[in-house]
Amino acid sequence: MTVAAFTLGCKVNQYDTETILQDFSAGGFNIVEFIDIADVYIINTCTVTNVSDKKSRQMISRAYKQNPQALIVVYGCYAQVNPEALQKLEGVSMVLGTQYKDSLVEMVTSHFETSFNLSVKPRLDEYETQKISSCIKTVTKRTRAYLKIQDGCDRYCSYCIVPYARGLVKSRPIADLLSEAENLVKLGCKEIVLTGIQIAAYGNDVSNDNNLLIDLIKQIHDIHGLERLRLGSLDPNIINEKFLNAIVSLPKLCDHFHLSLQSGCDRTLSRMNRKYTSDQYAQKAKKLRSLFPKGTFTTDIIVGFPGETEEDFAQSLKFVEEINFFRIHVFMYSPKEKTPAAEYKNQIDKKTKEHRSHAMRTLGKQMNHDFCIKYIGDVLPVLFESRVDSSKAKTDTVWEGHTTQYITVRVHSNMQNLENQIIPVRLKELKDGVMYGEVEAI
Repeated sequence: MTVAAFTLGCKVNQYDTETILQDFSAGGFNIVEFIDIADVYIINTCTVTNVSDKKSRQMISRAYKQNPQALIVVYGCYAQVNPEALQKLEGVSMVLGTQYKDSLVEMVTSHFETSFNLSVKPRLDEYETQKISSCIKTVTKRTRAYLKIQDGCDRYCSYCIVPYARGLVKSRPIADLLSEAENLVKLGCKEIVLTGIQIAAYGNDVSNDNNLLIDLIKQIHDIHGLERLRLGSLDPNIINEKFLNAIVSLPKLCDHFHLSLQSGCDRTLSRMNRKYTSDQYAQKAKKLRSLFPKGTFTTDIIVGFPGETEEDFAQSLKFVEEINFFRIHVFMYSPKEKTPAAEYKNQIDKKTKEHRSHAMRTLGKQMNHDFCIKYIGDVLPVLFESRVDSSKAKTDTVWEGHTTQYITVRVHSNMQNLENQIIPVRLKELKDGVMYGEVEAI
Protein backbone atom coordinates (compact mmCIF):
# COMPACT_ATOMS: atom_id res chain seq x y z
CA MET A 1 0.00 0.00 0.00
CA THR A 2 1.34 3.45 -0.93
CA VAL A 3 1.29 6.70 1.02
CA ALA A 4 2.18 10.25 -0.04
CA ALA A 5 2.35 13.45 2.00
CA PHE A 6 2.32 17.18 1.39
CA THR A 7 3.52 19.71 3.95
CA LEU A 8 2.38 23.28 4.32
CA GLY A 9 3.83 25.87 6.66
CA CYS A 10 6.80 25.92 8.97
CA LYS A 11 9.91 23.81 9.53
CA VAL A 12 8.17 22.11 12.47
CA ASN A 13 5.56 20.81 10.04
CA GLN A 14 8.34 19.60 7.73
CA TYR A 15 9.91 17.75 10.63
CA ASP A 16 6.57 16.26 11.66
CA THR A 17 5.86 15.03 8.14
CA GLU A 18 9.25 13.38 7.92
CA THR A 19 8.65 11.47 11.15
CA ILE A 20 5.12 10.53 9.99
CA LEU A 21 6.42 9.06 6.73
CA GLN A 22 9.15 7.29 8.64
CA ASP A 23 6.48 5.65 10.82
CA PHE A 24 4.47 4.62 7.77
CA SER A 25 7.55 3.10 6.15
CA ALA A 26 8.25 1.12 9.32
CA GLY A 27 4.61 0.00 9.26
CA GLY A 28 4.99 -1.62 5.84
CA PHE A 29 3.72 1.20 3.61
CA ASN A 30 5.58 2.27 0.48
CA ILE A 31 6.35 6.00 0.36
CA VAL A 32 5.71 7.74 -2.98
CA GLU A 33 5.76 11.33 -4.21
CA PHE A 34 2.66 13.47 -3.80
CA ILE A 35 2.30 13.76 -7.58
CA ASP A 36 1.95 9.97 -7.79
CA ILE A 37 -1.25 7.95 -7.51
CA ALA A 38 -1.30 6.82 -3.87
CA ASP A 39 -3.62 4.79 -1.66
CA VAL A 40 -3.22 7.29 1.18
CA TYR A 41 -2.62 11.03 1.02
CA ILE A 42 -1.62 12.96 4.13
CA ILE A 43 -1.94 16.73 4.03
CA ASN A 44 -0.10 18.34 6.94
CA THR A 45 -1.91 21.66 7.14
CA CYS A 46 -0.97 25.16 8.25
CA THR A 47 -3.38 27.79 9.53
CA VAL A 48 -1.14 30.78 10.29
CA THR A 49 -2.93 32.88 7.67
CA ASN A 50 -6.07 32.60 5.57
CA VAL A 51 -3.79 32.03 2.60
CA SER A 52 -2.41 28.99 4.41
CA ASP A 53 -5.95 27.68 4.89
CA LYS A 54 -6.66 28.17 1.20
CA LYS A 55 -3.49 26.35 0.14
CA SER A 56 -4.36 23.46 2.46
CA ARG A 57 -7.80 23.13 0.84
CA GLN A 58 -6.22 23.27 -2.61
CA MET A 59 -3.88 20.38 -1.80
CA ILE A 60 -6.79 18.33 -0.48
CA SER A 61 -8.60 18.94 -3.76
CA ARG A 62 -5.51 17.99 -5.76
CA ALA A 63 -5.16 14.71 -3.87
CA TYR A 64 -8.83 13.88 -4.50
CA LYS A 65 -8.49 14.60 -8.23
CA GLN A 66 -5.41 12.38 -8.47
CA ASN A 67 -7.18 9.42 -6.87
CA PRO A 68 -10.84 9.77 -5.81
CA GLN A 69 -10.63 6.33 -4.19
CA ALA A 70 -7.71 7.23 -1.93
CA LEU A 71 -7.87 7.72 1.81
CA ILE A 72 -7.26 11.43 2.40
CA VAL A 73 -6.01 12.26 5.87
CA VAL A 74 -6.01 15.93 6.86
CA TYR A 75 -3.69 16.55 9.79
CA GLY A 76 -2.08 19.48 11.58
CA CYS A 77 -2.88 22.98 12.76
CA TYR A 78 -5.81 23.75 10.44
CA ALA A 79 -7.30 20.38 11.35
CA GLN A 80 -6.87 21.24 15.02
CA VAL A 81 -8.65 24.60 15.01
CA ASN A 82 -11.34 24.02 12.37
CA PRO A 83 -12.00 20.31 11.78
CA GLU A 84 -15.65 20.89 10.96
CA ALA A 85 -14.84 22.92 7.83
CA LEU A 86 -12.34 20.35 6.58
CA GLN A 87 -14.63 17.42 7.17
CA LYS A 88 -17.09 18.91 4.68
CA LEU A 89 -14.56 18.92 1.83
CA GLU A 90 -15.02 16.36 -0.92
CA GLY A 91 -12.88 13.24 -0.53
CA VAL A 92 -11.76 13.86 3.06
CA SER A 93 -11.89 10.69 5.16
CA MET A 94 -9.99 11.58 8.32
CA VAL A 95 -9.40 14.91 10.06
CA LEU A 96 -6.91 14.69 12.91
CA GLY A 97 -5.62 17.37 15.28
CA THR A 98 -2.01 17.86 16.24
CA GLN A 99 -2.19 15.38 19.12
CA TYR A 100 -2.45 12.38 16.84
CA LYS A 101 0.86 12.41 14.94
CA ASP A 102 2.15 9.29 16.68
CA SER A 103 -1.14 7.43 16.06
CA LEU A 104 -1.56 8.06 12.34
CA VAL A 105 -0.32 4.67 11.16
CA GLU A 106 -2.56 2.85 13.60
CA MET A 107 -5.60 4.95 12.63
CA VAL A 108 -5.02 4.55 8.89
CA THR A 109 -4.58 0.80 9.28
CA SER A 110 -7.78 0.63 11.32
CA HIS A 111 -9.61 2.55 8.61
CA PHE A 112 -8.79 -0.05 6.00
CA GLU A 113 -9.85 -2.80 8.39
CA THR A 114 -13.14 -1.23 9.50
CA SER A 115 -13.84 1.46 6.85
CA PHE A 116 -14.60 4.15 9.42
CA ASN A 117 -14.10 7.88 8.93
CA LEU A 118 -12.86 10.01 11.78
CA SER A 119 -12.65 13.64 12.80
CA VAL A 120 -10.87 14.33 16.05
CA LYS A 121 -10.03 17.70 17.60
CA PRO A 122 -8.27 16.85 20.85
CA ARG A 123 -8.46 18.98 23.95
CA LEU A 124 -5.19 20.86 24.20
CA ASP A 125 -5.11 20.46 27.97
CA GLU A 126 -4.81 16.73 27.33
CA TYR A 127 -2.13 17.39 24.73
CA GLU A 128 0.00 19.24 27.32
CA THR A 129 0.50 16.01 29.30
CA GLN A 130 1.88 14.11 26.32
CA LYS A 131 5.57 13.80 25.54
CA ILE A 132 6.98 14.47 22.10
CA SER A 133 8.07 10.98 21.26
CA SER A 134 8.71 10.85 17.51
CA CYS A 135 12.21 11.41 16.19
CA ILE A 136 13.96 11.14 12.84
CA LYS A 137 15.81 7.85 12.42
CA THR A 138 16.58 8.03 8.70
CA VAL A 139 17.21 10.88 6.28
CA THR A 140 16.64 11.29 2.55
CA LYS A 141 18.95 14.32 2.29
CA ARG A 142 22.19 14.16 4.22
CA THR A 143 23.32 17.78 4.18
CA ARG A 144 21.02 19.63 6.60
CA ALA A 145 18.65 18.12 9.15
CA TYR A 146 16.01 19.74 11.32
CA LEU A 147 15.87 18.81 14.98
CA LYS A 148 12.57 19.64 16.68
CA ILE A 149 13.41 20.55 20.26
CA GLN A 150 9.99 21.69 21.49
CA ASP A 151 6.38 22.28 20.50
CA GLY A 152 3.77 24.83 21.52
CA CYS A 153 3.84 28.52 22.43
CA ASP A 154 2.95 30.56 25.52
CA ARG A 155 3.13 34.08 24.03
CA TYR A 156 -0.45 34.55 22.84
CA CYS A 157 0.27 37.36 20.42
CA SER A 158 -3.04 39.01 19.56
CA TYR A 159 -2.92 38.00 15.88
CA CYS A 160 -1.67 34.43 16.24
CA ILE A 161 -3.68 31.20 16.16
CA VAL A 162 -0.70 28.93 16.87
CA PRO A 163 -1.17 28.53 20.68
CA TYR A 164 -4.72 27.38 20.00
CA ALA A 165 -3.44 24.84 17.47
CA ARG A 166 -0.29 23.65 19.24
CA GLY A 167 -0.97 24.28 22.91
CA LEU A 168 1.57 25.49 25.46
CA VAL A 169 5.31 24.80 25.50
CA LYS A 170 6.38 21.14 25.59
CA SER A 171 10.13 20.51 25.60
CA ARG A 172 11.87 17.30 24.60
CA PRO A 173 14.41 15.86 27.06
CA ILE A 174 18.03 16.75 26.30
CA ALA A 175 19.01 13.07 26.33
CA ASP A 176 16.49 12.28 23.58
CA LEU A 177 17.64 15.22 21.49
CA LEU A 178 21.31 14.33 21.85
CA SER A 179 20.60 10.77 20.80
CA GLU A 180 18.72 11.93 17.71
CA ALA A 181 21.37 14.52 16.83
CA GLU A 182 24.17 11.96 17.15
CA ASN A 183 22.27 9.61 14.88
CA LEU A 184 21.74 12.36 12.30
CA VAL A 185 25.48 13.02 12.25
CA LYS A 186 26.19 9.29 11.85
CA LEU A 187 23.81 9.30 8.87
CA GLY A 188 26.01 11.95 7.27
CA CYS A 189 24.29 15.24 8.11
CA LYS A 190 26.82 18.05 8.26
CA GLU A 191 24.43 20.69 9.62
CA ILE A 192 21.67 20.54 12.23
CA VAL A 193 19.01 23.23 12.55
CA LEU A 194 17.29 23.54 15.91
CA THR A 195 13.62 24.16 15.27
CA GLY A 196 10.36 24.39 17.15
CA ILE A 197 7.33 26.60 17.50
CA GLN A 198 9.13 28.81 20.03
CA ILE A 199 12.65 27.50 20.55
CA ALA A 200 13.59 30.37 22.87
CA ALA A 201 11.05 28.89 25.30
CA TYR A 202 12.82 25.52 25.37
CA GLY A 203 12.78 24.30 28.95
CA ASN A 204 10.21 26.86 30.17
CA ASP A 205 7.91 24.00 31.09
CA VAL A 206 10.69 22.78 33.41
CA SER A 207 12.52 25.91 34.55
CA ASN A 208 12.11 29.69 34.45
CA ASP A 209 15.44 30.55 32.83
CA ASN A 210 17.14 29.67 29.55
CA ASN A 211 19.91 27.54 31.05
CA LEU A 212 18.42 24.40 29.54
CA LEU A 213 18.49 25.85 26.03
CA ILE A 214 22.08 26.98 26.50
CA ASP A 215 23.04 23.52 27.78
CA LEU A 216 21.31 21.90 24.81
CA ILE A 217 23.04 24.16 22.28
CA LYS A 218 26.46 23.48 23.82
CA GLN A 219 26.02 19.71 23.99
CA ILE A 220 24.77 19.39 20.41
CA HIS A 221 27.55 21.73 19.26
CA ASP A 222 30.14 19.38 20.77
CA ILE A 223 28.92 16.26 18.94
CA HIS A 224 31.88 14.75 17.09
CA GLY A 225 31.46 14.97 13.33
CA LEU A 226 28.94 17.82 13.33
CA GLU A 227 30.19 20.70 11.19
CA ARG A 228 27.46 23.31 11.63
CA LEU A 229 24.73 24.16 14.12
CA ARG A 230 22.06 26.66 13.11
CA LEU A 231 19.39 28.18 15.33
CA GLY A 232 15.80 28.57 14.18
CA SER A 233 13.60 31.58 14.83
CA LEU A 234 14.38 33.31 18.13
CA ASP A 235 12.29 35.56 20.33
CA PRO A 236 14.35 38.76 20.79
CA ASN A 237 13.93 38.59 24.55
CA ILE A 238 16.32 35.63 24.75
CA ILE A 239 19.18 37.87 23.64
CA ASN A 240 20.80 38.73 26.97
CA GLU A 241 24.33 38.71 28.35
CA LYS A 242 24.17 35.12 29.56
CA PHE A 243 22.93 33.83 26.21
CA LEU A 244 25.41 35.89 24.19
CA ASN A 245 28.37 34.86 26.36
CA ALA A 246 27.39 31.24 25.85
CA ILE A 247 27.05 31.24 22.06
CA VAL A 248 29.91 33.53 21.06
CA SER A 249 32.47 30.86 21.93
CA LEU A 250 30.89 28.16 19.74
CA PRO A 251 32.78 27.97 16.41
CA LYS A 252 30.28 25.60 14.77
CA LEU A 253 27.35 27.95 15.38
CA CYS A 254 26.19 29.60 12.16
CA ASP A 255 26.27 33.40 12.20
CA HIS A 256 22.72 33.66 10.87
CA PHE A 257 20.01 34.76 13.30
CA HIS A 258 16.29 34.95 12.66
CA LEU A 259 14.98 37.44 15.22
CA SER A 260 11.21 37.73 15.14
CA LEU A 261 10.09 41.39 14.84
CA GLN A 262 6.59 41.69 13.22
CA SER A 263 6.59 45.52 13.33
CA GLY A 264 9.01 48.38 13.86
CA CYS A 265 6.32 50.59 15.37
CA ASP A 266 5.91 50.55 19.15
CA ARG A 267 2.18 51.28 19.03
CA THR A 268 1.63 48.31 16.75
CA LEU A 269 3.94 46.05 18.78
CA SER A 270 1.94 46.82 21.91
CA ARG A 271 -1.37 46.02 20.22
CA MET A 272 0.16 42.81 18.87
CA ASN A 273 1.02 41.85 22.46
CA ARG A 274 4.68 41.54 21.58
CA LYS A 275 6.84 41.71 24.69
CA TYR A 276 9.45 44.26 23.56
CA THR A 277 9.79 47.74 22.10
CA SER A 278 11.59 48.71 18.92
CA ASP A 279 14.40 50.27 20.97
CA GLN A 280 14.85 47.09 23.01
CA TYR A 281 14.94 45.07 19.78
CA ALA A 282 17.52 47.44 18.28
CA GLN A 283 19.76 47.20 21.34
CA LYS A 284 19.67 43.39 21.25
CA ALA A 285 20.42 43.36 17.53
CA LYS A 286 23.32 45.75 18.10
CA LYS A 287 24.85 43.50 20.78
CA LEU A 288 24.45 40.43 18.61
CA ARG A 289 25.98 42.14 15.60
CA SER A 290 28.97 43.34 17.63
CA LEU A 291 29.79 39.71 18.45
CA PHE A 292 29.05 38.39 14.95
CA PRO A 293 30.13 41.26 12.65
CA LYS A 294 29.87 39.13 9.49
CA GLY A 295 26.55 37.62 10.53
CA THR A 296 23.13 38.05 8.99
CA PHE A 297 19.76 38.92 10.48
CA THR A 298 16.46 37.78 9.02
CA THR A 299 12.98 38.47 10.35
CA ASP A 300 9.21 38.41 9.79
CA ILE A 301 7.13 41.54 9.25
CA ILE A 302 3.35 41.90 9.31
CA VAL A 303 1.88 44.83 7.38
CA GLY A 304 -1.68 46.11 7.60
CA PHE A 305 -2.28 45.14 11.22
CA PRO A 306 -5.65 46.50 12.43
CA GLY A 307 -5.33 50.19 13.25
CA GLU A 308 -1.92 50.56 11.58
CA THR A 309 -1.83 54.13 10.30
CA GLU A 310 0.32 55.46 7.49
CA GLU A 311 2.59 56.97 10.15
CA ASP A 312 2.81 53.61 11.96
CA PHE A 313 3.77 51.87 8.75
CA ALA A 314 6.34 54.53 7.91
CA GLN A 315 7.93 54.00 11.34
CA SER A 316 8.03 50.25 10.75
CA LEU A 317 9.58 50.69 7.31
CA LYS A 318 12.22 53.08 8.66
CA PHE A 319 13.07 50.77 11.55
CA VAL A 320 13.51 47.76 9.26
CA GLU A 321 15.89 49.81 7.11
CA GLU A 322 17.86 50.94 10.18
CA ILE A 323 18.36 47.37 11.41
CA ASN A 324 19.51 46.46 7.89
CA PHE A 325 18.21 42.92 7.65
CA PHE A 326 19.70 40.41 5.26
CA ARG A 327 16.25 39.12 4.39
CA ILE A 328 12.69 39.83 5.52
CA HIS A 329 9.59 37.68 5.17
CA VAL A 330 6.59 39.97 4.65
CA PHE A 331 3.03 38.95 5.48
CA MET A 332 -0.16 40.91 4.99
CA TYR A 333 -2.21 40.73 8.18
CA SER A 334 -4.83 38.01 7.97
CA PRO A 335 -7.58 37.98 10.65
CA LYS A 336 -7.87 34.59 12.29
CA GLU A 337 -11.07 33.63 14.05
CA LYS A 338 -10.68 33.18 17.84
CA THR A 339 -7.74 35.60 18.05
CA PRO A 340 -8.19 39.02 19.74
CA ALA A 341 -6.92 41.01 16.74
CA ALA A 342 -9.69 39.61 14.55
CA GLU A 343 -12.13 41.62 16.69
CA TYR A 344 -10.10 44.85 16.62
CA LYS A 345 -11.66 47.88 15.01
CA ASN A 346 -10.12 49.66 12.01
CA GLN A 347 -9.31 46.56 9.97
CA ILE A 348 -7.14 47.58 7.01
CA ASP A 349 -8.49 47.16 3.47
CA LYS A 350 -6.83 44.75 1.06
CA LYS A 351 -5.58 47.44 -1.33
CA THR A 352 -3.76 49.28 1.46
CA LYS A 353 -2.21 46.04 2.73
CA GLU A 354 -1.02 45.17 -0.75
CA HIS A 355 0.54 48.62 -1.17
CA ARG A 356 2.37 48.36 2.14
CA SER A 357 3.47 44.81 1.40
CA HIS A 358 4.94 45.91 -1.93
CA ALA A 359 6.85 48.77 -0.25
CA MET A 360 8.24 46.49 2.47
CA ARG A 361 9.20 43.76 -0.01
CA THR A 362 10.94 46.30 -2.24
CA LEU A 363 13.00 47.48 0.72
CA GLY A 364 13.77 43.87 1.59
CA LYS A 365 15.08 43.13 -1.89
CA GLN A 366 17.27 46.23 -1.85
CA MET A 367 18.75 45.36 1.56
CA ASN A 368 19.45 41.81 0.42
CA HIS A 369 21.15 43.06 -2.73
CA ASP A 370 23.26 45.62 -0.85
CA PHE A 371 24.28 43.02 1.71
CA CYS A 372 25.31 40.36 -0.81
CA ILE A 373 27.38 42.57 -3.08
CA LYS A 374 29.60 43.47 -0.11
CA TYR A 375 30.80 39.87 -0.15
CA ILE A 376 31.85 39.78 -3.81
CA GLY A 377 35.52 38.81 -3.87
CA ASP A 378 35.42 37.11 -0.47
CA VAL A 379 36.05 33.41 0.05
CA LEU A 380 33.39 31.73 2.20
CA PRO A 381 32.81 28.07 3.11
CA VAL A 382 29.72 26.67 1.39
CA LEU A 383 27.84 23.52 2.32
CA PHE A 384 26.61 22.18 -1.01
CA GLU A 385 23.20 20.54 -0.88
CA SER A 386 21.80 19.88 -4.33
CA ARG A 387 22.35 20.00 -8.05
CA VAL A 388 20.36 22.54 -10.07
CA ASP A 389 19.53 22.73 -13.76
CA SER A 390 22.13 24.37 -15.95
CA SER A 391 21.52 26.08 -19.26
CA LYS A 392 24.97 25.03 -20.44
CA ALA A 393 26.14 21.73 -21.88
CA LYS A 394 25.42 18.46 -20.10
CA THR A 395 29.05 18.26 -19.09
CA ASP A 396 28.56 21.33 -16.89
CA THR A 397 26.85 20.81 -13.53
CA VAL A 398 25.66 23.59 -11.26
CA TRP A 399 25.63 22.93 -7.51
CA GLU A 400 23.86 25.02 -4.90
CA GLY A 401 24.56 25.47 -1.22
CA HIS A 402 24.68 27.97 1.61
CA THR A 403 27.25 29.83 3.63
CA THR A 404 27.01 29.97 7.41
CA GLN A 405 25.21 33.31 6.94
CA TYR A 406 22.64 31.50 4.75
CA ILE A 407 23.72 33.21 1.55
CA THR A 408 22.67 31.04 -1.39
CA VAL A 409 25.70 30.19 -3.57
CA ARG A 410 25.99 28.36 -6.88
CA VAL A 411 29.08 27.09 -8.71
CA HIS A 412 29.82 25.28 -11.98
CA SER A 413 31.62 22.10 -11.05
CA ASN A 414 32.40 20.29 -14.32
CA MET A 415 30.53 17.17 -13.20
CA GLN A 416 32.31 16.89 -9.85
CA ASN A 417 29.95 15.73 -7.12
CA LEU A 418 29.90 18.42 -4.44
CA GLU A 419 26.92 17.13 -2.48
CA ASN A 420 27.34 17.35 1.30
CA GLN A 421 30.80 18.86 1.06
CA ILE A 422 31.87 22.10 2.72
CA ILE A 423 34.14 23.86 0.25
CA PRO A 424 35.61 27.39 0.14
CA VAL A 425 34.14 29.42 -2.70
CA ARG A 426 35.24 32.81 -4.01
CA LEU A 427 32.07 34.84 -4.61
CA LYS A 428 32.06 36.49 -8.03
CA GLU A 429 28.64 37.71 -9.07
CA LEU A 430 25.09 38.30 -7.80
CA LYS A 431 22.24 37.30 -10.12
CA ASP A 432 18.57 37.21 -9.13
CA GLY A 433 19.35 37.01 -5.43
CA VAL A 434 21.87 34.15 -5.84
CA MET A 435 25.63 34.47 -5.50
CA TYR A 436 27.72 32.72 -8.15
CA GLY A 437 31.31 31.83 -7.48
CA GLU A 438 34.26 29.59 -8.18
CA VAL A 439 35.53 26.74 -6.04
CA GLU A 440 38.70 27.99 -4.42
CA ALA A 441 40.02 24.60 -3.34
CA ILE A 442 38.76 21.05 -2.92
